[in-house]
Amino acid sequence: MLHWHGDTFDLPAGAERLAATEITPNQAFALESRVLGLQFHVEADLACFERWLVGHTGELSTKRIDVNRLRTEARQHVASLTRSGRLVLKHWLGGLGA
Repeated sequence: MLHWHGDTFDLPAGAERLAATEITPNQAFALESRVLGLQFHVEADLACFERWLVGHTGELSTKRIDVNRLRTEARQHVASLTRSGRLVLKHWLGGLGA
């Protein structure tokens, strides 16, 4: 999934952590069977990603992040990310009727 954030959050009371990374421990959570919280982007496509790159040029430059590398990696992984993102949402939404 695409991680694009500088902020984080604490889990709500009673939430179950579903995903974590070393630098951001709360990447996804569920609360009961009807709430899904995500700190990453399952919906991002290349057009959306390009808008973020342009819109956040200053932030990326300040952090010395190589925009051309991001573009190259996005093109390499877009098909896999799209499939994975759709599966996440399909499975989550499919479970709501249970």
